[in-house]
Amino acid sequence: MSGSNAFGGKNPNSVYVPMSETEQEALSRLVEAGLLQVVVHGWGFFDTPKVIFGDAQVMIPLSMTFDRPETPMAVSYFDLELRTRTGITLFREKQSTEYAGHPLMVSAGTGVDMVWHIGIRAMDPDLVKSLVPGAKGLTSRLLDKDTGALTHTGNMKLSAEKQRLFDAVRRGEAKVRRDNRRAVEKKT
Repeated sequence: MSGSNAFGGKNPNSVYVPMSETEQEALSRLVEAGLLQVVVHGWGFFDTPKVIFGDAQVMIPLSMTFDRPETPMAVSYFDLELRTRTGITLFREKQSTEYAGHPLMVSAGTGVDMVWHIGIRAMDPDLVKSLVPGAKGLTSRLLDKDTGALTHTGNMKLSAEKQRLFDAVRRGEAKVRRDNRRAVEKKT
């Protein structure tokens, strides 16, 4: 695959906004050093999980075999946290486990294989600079060049056409997040 998409992403066949090269370097260093941990709150954790990452997302395959409860119980979501082994939370979300409108039934011995996909909009600049000491200035495409604040378009200069495309991408991302949040909220 060669070329790039409208926003510089490495996949020319998909429309998304990639992380900056500095953010990708910081993520690469975390993965290569084995510093990541996934916590499935209430169920357990994975030290140094396998992490596959691209220029806009992280994918973490997880294979769990439950040691409890004895009697099957309905589980409508997992509360997932990606953090460093030193306890710095990088991302946390409740991810729905329902299929065809039914919750996952869990009991001792139940096995589940899943892949947690995390779309990355921006990483904390202080964390990025601590991982990539030579990083200077803005570390994310979404940091405003004047204020340093995380904004909708950050420091990207977009034509009117790219702005419309960018807005459509963000609306789609927001819909996916909203749909997952609603599915989880219905069960809490």
